[in-house]
Amino acid sequence: MTHSLIGLIAGESVAQTTACNPPGLPAATRRGVLVGVSVLANNLPDLDLLFTYQGRSANQLDYMLWHRGYTHTVIGCVLLAASLYVCTEIWLRWRRLAPSRADRALVLGTALLGTFLHLTMDALNSYGVHPFWPYKNRWYYGDSVFIVEPLYWAAAAPLMFLLRPVWARLAFGLALIAGVVLGLATGLVADGSCAVLAAMIALLLLVGRRVSARAAAAISAAAFLALTGGFVLAGRIAARQAEAIAGADFGADRPIDHALTPMPVNPLCWDVLLLASNGDRYIVRHGLLSIAPQVLSAGRCPHFAGTHLAPTAAVAAADSGGMHWFGEFSMPKAQLAALVAGNCDAAALMRFARAPFAAPAERAWIMGDLRFDRGRTPGMFTLILPPPQQRPASCPHAAPWSMPRAELLR
Repeated sequence: MTHSLIGLIAGESVAQTTACNPPGLPAATRRGVLVGVSVLANNLPDLDLLFTYQGRSANQLDYMLWHRGYTHTVIGCVLLAASLYVCTEIWLRWRRLAPSRADRALVLGTALLGTFLHLTMDALNSYGVHPFWPYKNRWYYGDSVFIVEPLYWAAAAPLMFLLRPVWARLAFGLALIAGVVLGLATGLVADGSCAVLAAMIALLLLVGRRVSARAAAAISAAAFLALTGGFVLAGRIAARQAEAIAGADFGADRPIDHALTPMPVNPLCWDVLLLASNGDRYIVRHGLLSIAPQVLSAGRCPHFAGTHLAPTAAVAAADSGGMHWFGEFSMPKAQLAALVAGNCDAAALMRFARAPFAAPAERAWIMGDLRFDRGRTPGMFTLILPPPQQRPASCPHAAPWSMPRAELLR
């Protein structure tokens, strides 16, 4: 939904701000083609889900290693955009429509814009991407935007009245309502934030109803850019504050990384994982950060469940207005290295896990990523492994991505 609505904003912006030059596509057809290409292009990189859900073993590792894989790279985006352009050209010929050279250039440019918008938006959250394969295989994390941010849905609201089919307007309206309802139902969005979201949607719908198509597209594009810039700025502030807290409360530790995720519709509250090491121990502390505690303290922020399948202990630091602690996980680095050396699945998981954890269970080990370890039951990002054994003679070919936490295995 989010990628599609961002595609709608981009497609309408291109269509409304570029001239229609005859002989070429009729104005209405040209707009429909550009919007359709943009929406499709903004979703194309997620074609890798066809592989990750129906892959070689259809297990969690396929999803972790191959979703946001080759299709989420610069090369992949260019190839997907080119394929979409070719398909659009075939469709236009089948419809006996004759685009001008300018129309063709604009369609290709919109396809490229759409695939790279998808890559950019995915790069802005804590899940990460590795866009520069095969030249650089490392992961990049934006730590700035929630993976399903309802404010982007609201930004597209002025465009609702540009949609021609009644069913499209109805679906759009239901999506906007769903954004508010899901925020209330999940508890991830405070009541006040839901009210702000609903008011923003109502205001932008009213504006979109009264202004021209070009103005509606410009307003949506400006709202999209302002939201993105605001979350990126808030993310940089949150990162600095998290580092300052880590330095003040855990000065003896060596910082490794921090993973940040904002709460939906709320750039003030951030879910934080602070990764560090102390001697032979690897430590991950989970907390809730407020970048403006004088406005909203961390203890009052909505949040994900603070429980983990990974065994945690209390954090040896007091809560404050800026930070509320949930707990900390720790283990010997040598123990993690031995588990990875003795199990191919564990080694493969380390090519994805940004905040890995491992713990003994009944005659087995559980291993996963603390970014997605929510609740007391194994989830999509958790593996059940046999105890560490001798290093296997060889492991199946794994993804080429660099291990985010390779330093823990040395």
